[in-house]
Amino acid sequence: MKRRRGRRRIKLLLFLNQYFERQTPISIGLFAMAFALLISAIDIGLRIELFVLYIFPIYFAAWFGGRRVGDLLAVYAPAAVFLNQIWNLPMGMTRVDVTVSMLIRLAVYLVFSYVVAKLRSSTRMQRQMTEFIVHDLRSPVSSAITGLQTLQEMHPMEDPIERELVDMAIVSNNRALDLVNSLLDVAKLESGKMPVQLEVTDLEPMIQASIDHVALWAQTNQVQIQVQIGAERAYIDPRLTSRVLANLLSNALKYSPAEGAVRIRTEVVGNMVRFSVQDQGPGIPPEYHRSIFGAFEQVKGTKGGSGLGLTFCKLAVEAQGGKIWLESTLGRGTRMYFTLPLATPADEMTGPIQLVQ
Repeated sequence: MKRRRGRRRIKLLLFLNQYFERQTPISIGLFAMAFALLISAIDIGLRIELFVLYIFPIYFAAWFGGRRVGDLLAVYAPAAVFLNQIWNLPMGMTRVDVTVSMLIRLAVYLVFSYVVAKLRSSTRMQRQMTEFIVHDLRSPVSSAITGLQTLQEMHPMEDPIERELVDMAIVSNNRALDLVNSLLDVAKLESGKMPVQLEVTDLEPMIQASIDHVALWAQTNQVQIQVQIGAERAYIDPRLTSRVLANLLSNALKYSPAEGAVRIRTEVVGNMVRFSVQDQGPGIPPEYHRSIFGAFEQVKGTKGGSGLGLTFCKLAVEAQGGKIWLESTLGRGTRMYFTLPLATPADEMTGPIQLVQ
């Protein structure tokens, strides 16, 4: 029951965000004004000051409608409070005091509207720039991978050094392609525009597909990947989940020593499937256990990386109604956990659910 309520909440939030993104500034302004009028009516009826609540319609108007719509609400809010206070002049206050108070609130609300609108504009510009760069990078990187793989098939190399160099080039290009995809997909997940389709999924072939994605890297690093299947089916988006596993495997391989092992495990915990990916690396300091899932966050002194892989994993898992965390001991390795809904007979009958249109 909790799982289905969580899905409904996620679906509702994504729907509302997309709905308001598609509305015109006039529609946003009317909705925000109705919200502000409701606050005014409550303010008058209860005879208490609710001027702080006007921040919410102003924020909504400036974020979705732009600065002009936000400024309109920023002017209305102190005027409404002013009229209410003049009508019911608080004891000990004069009209001059009320007027000064209104002007101060007007200045604060206008600055708030300006900041929110600028922040939204900057966010949109950053997203558009990211999408532009990603689309331009994805094609040449994909072409390089295809060319190298075709070269391997058409001209088998007998020299082990040549084979190793080509393998290294393919691994490096695959990592670059993963980075490019993460840049785009993180933006899509944050804005609720990433298609998420939950369906009953057999876990073993999905996990194998994730392993195949990093198999060449594991072979190059001389690291074994071991799998223990304790849960066979889940109600998930197989494409997103496979990429989450591939990202976690990539991180594990990056920090695992040669001749080491990376372990994947699935098990049933209540009404969820718990996945884990364990490495034998140096471990992650405790102060980074939470912040490392943030965008561009990295542990100081670690090997390269973009700082987006775990951000993508967190957003992708949460978009499916799960959660992700880690356990790590310095010098003894790291185990990444995430949970996703277990498949039930009801899910079999319901069929796939599209969370984002």
